Amino acid sequence: MIVRRATLEDLHPLAVLFDEYRQFYGASSNLNLSYQFLKQRFENQESVIFIHIKDNVFTGFVLLYLGFSSVACSTYYILDDVYVTPIYRRQGSAKQLIDTAILFARHENALRISLETQKTNYQSHKLYEHMGFVKDNEFQTYHCFLR
Repeated sequence: MIVRRATLEDLHPLAVLFDEYRQFYGASSNLNLSYQFLKQRFENQESVIFIHIKDNVFTGFVLLYLGFSSVACSTYYILDDVYVTPIYRRQGSAKQLIDTAILFARHENALRISLETQKTNYQSHKLYEHMGFVKDNEFQTYHCFLR
């Protein structure tokens, strides 16, 4: 099992995995949309994606977006997506992906990695807390949906 940074050459198999991820969260399958979304992230250098590979099969990914802290005058990363194909879960893949994201963010001298997860995603809560993430009890999240 290896984890490495995804490149544009990985786009086709990554788009299949990303489409699977979107379906997992209730979106309809749309491989072309998944492909185009990821292609734009690569072309505009808007994200960093690490992929988990086992036996030449893409088994998972973690997607990071760069954020900025005005108060600290620093950068941070938003861990927006982490996904492992169901048959490869419980083998340490998610931990490897998140470890790689943390090492990358440290290397980039980022202030932190932030993430949001569903309140009922208890397994992920345990993993994140085990890996050093701290639950934010100070700030409340709000959204203004535009469509």
